[in-house]
Amino acid sequence: MTIGIYEKPSLLASLLAKESAERTEARGGAEPDGLFAGKLDSLLSGNGQEARSEQTKAQAVAEALNLQMLHTTMTLAGDAPSEAATSPLLGRQSSAIQALLQAYNANQQESDGVPAQPPEAPSQLQELTETPSITPPQSVPSAQGSQWLDPIIAKASRRYGVDMGLIKAVIKAESNFNPNAVSHAGARGLMQLMPGTARSLGVSDSFDAEQNVMGGTRFLRDLLDRYNGDLDSALAAYNWGPGNVDKRPGRLPAETREYLVRVKQLYSSYTG
Repeated sequence: MTIGIYEKPSLLASLLAKESAERTEARGGAEPDGLFAGKLDSLLSGNGQEARSEQTKAQAVAEALNLQMLHTTMTLAGDAPSEAATSPLLGRQSSAIQALLQAYNANQQESDGVPAQPPEAPSQLQELTETPSITPPQSVPSAQGSQWLDPIIAKASRRYGVDMGLIKAVIKAESNFNPNAVSHAGARGLMQLMPGTARSLGVSDSFDAEQNVMGGTRFLRDLLDRYNGDLDSALAAYNWGPGNVDKRPGRLPAETREYLVRVKQLYSSYTG
């Protein structure tokens, strides 16, 4: 049965140690640590061997690298006698050869489960780019109160002669002070103006609080004038439409009747 030498690191270590001892005796007791380094430096520098071809130099460099890789394999397996033998060799080789050997060592350590170096900490740029973005909350008027609308309501009241409490009651009943409200029929904004009605009142943006309140108050003033100040008729027309009230004044739908009750209750609470 054939046994590969790489499968027996202990056998490889014994052979390498024997070879180093024999070469030490042949060189008169020279230290084995400098054997391969001296050979490699000599080949790279060309001292005393300038006649050798580039191919021969390349083969020598490959031989030195192979020996170094064999030694590294034995060191990782725990069969090499000491790591001191490789230190002089690395210290005396050219920077290019050292870079190759260091890259091999790092690769070998990673393959054996040993990290070559600790992972780098994330840079400040990476931390910034990985931080989830946060959208600032938009400033939207609260639907729970009407204080933010008071200056607009007061302006509309002065211009069209409609009581502030009545304007506020209609807004509360129609949209609950939500300037972005849209009904299933398409009425928009605080006072729920239909698109056609808004255009007739000169309102270009029904979601603009001031435009909507000014237009809605003007419409309410026109209805009060139309029905000679009769609040019930004006409010019924505001909810159901003046054409419907004119045709069937005594046949208000249940929704409109409930609307009248709610607005008048709110009006009383705002003026009480």
